[in-house]
Amino acid sequence: MQTTVPPKGERHRVRQAANRAHYDRDTLHAILDASPVGHVAFVHEGWPQSIPTAIARLDDGLWLHGSRSSRLYKVLAAGEPVAVSVCLVDGLVKARSAFHCSMNYRSAVVFGRGEAVRGAAKREVLDRFTERLIPGTIDDYRAPLAKELRATELIRIPLDQASCKVRTGDPIDDEEDLALPHWAGVVPLSVVVGTPYPAENLAGGIELPASMHERYGA
Repeated sequence: MQTTVPPKGERHRVRQAANRAHYDRDTLHAILDASPVGHVAFVHEGWPQSIPTAIARLDDGLWLHGSRSSRLYKVLAAGEPVAVSVCLVDGLVKARSAFHCSMNYRSAVVFGRGEAVRGAAKREVLDRFTERLIPGTIDDYRAPLAKELRATELIRIPLDQASCKVRTGDPIDDEEDLALPHWAGVVPLSVVVGTPYPAENLAGGIELPASMHERYGA
C-alpha cells in the first residue's frame, strides 16, 4: 500500500509500480538498517558511476565512510548530488509464465548531497558507525590513530528525499493461466549470520568478546 505520497514532480517519487511505493520513515529506516552496503550513483567527468560502499543509518541521516583519497569520497565531500540505493531480496517468485516471474524485495533510494563531518564529532560518529556495521564490538578496538582519522572521510546524507519500494506475496499470474499444470510459488532467500572464527594470526588466549558471544551465539 502506498503511503505518504510526495508532491508530483519530486525526484524521489516512485513512478513504475507506484502501488508498491512507501515514503514513511519507519519503512525507510528498517530497510537502511538491514543494509550494510549501498550503491552510490553520481556523474564524474561526464560519465555515470555507481560504486558500492559501507553505509549506516544513524538517527535522521545516512552515513558513508571511506578513504579521503578515493574518487567517491572526494565527490561526496564536495557536496555533489548523489543517489544511494539499497536492495534486499527476500524471495524468488516463480509464476506459471516466465513473464510474470518476479522477486520479493525491499529497496530504498536516498537522494541528496553529502556533508563531511569535521572536528570532535568525527570520532563519536565513527564509533557509532562501526558498532552499526559489526554490532557488539565497540569495546574491543584500540583507539584510532590521528593519521587514521585524517585519512578517513565521514559523510552524512539527509533522509528528507528518499523513497522505498516493497514487493511481498505470491506470483501474480494471468487469470487464464491459473489452471495450467505449472508450479507457482516463492523460494525464500535470507542472509544468515554464521559463527565467528578467529584470524589465523590471532595470538593464543584471546577469546571472543562476551558482547559478540552473546549476540552471535558462538
